[in-house]
Amino acid sequence: MADENIQKNINNQQPTNQIKEMGLEEIIHLANKIGLEYVEKRKEAERYELMRTSIRAKIMNRIEAAQEKMPEARLKRLAEADEEYIGLLEKIANYRAETEKLRIRYESYKSLFDARRTMISYKKIELKTL
Repeated sequence: MADENIQKNINNQQPTNQIKEMGLEEIIHLANKIGLEYVEKRKEAERYELMRTSIRAKIMNRIEAAQEKMPEARLKRLAEADEEYIGLLEKIANYRAETEKLRIRYESYKSLFDARRTMISYKKIELKTL
């Protein structure tokens, strides 16, 4: 049941009443799952970022082979206007956005864990003083 709640929360990406009822172990499990997803998305974003200049160079080579010799600045401009390069830039932007969303979710669950742990500690102390 706890795994079902966690999976629903991951898919919905919305706080629900189930989150309020989650224990520390469930929060840790969810934060870990989101953290690993964050790492994978960040890896992809960085991979595309590193490939950016290589792909632009490949496009420049393709343009140069199809046409006569032209100045480097014009060749670079044409390559940066190419659909393949624009598609790459859009992928980079999308992966960055997904990465940031996952980072925020991860940090939110981390904060929730800390808050719950603190509340449990206060309740324990309160029970001892009674």
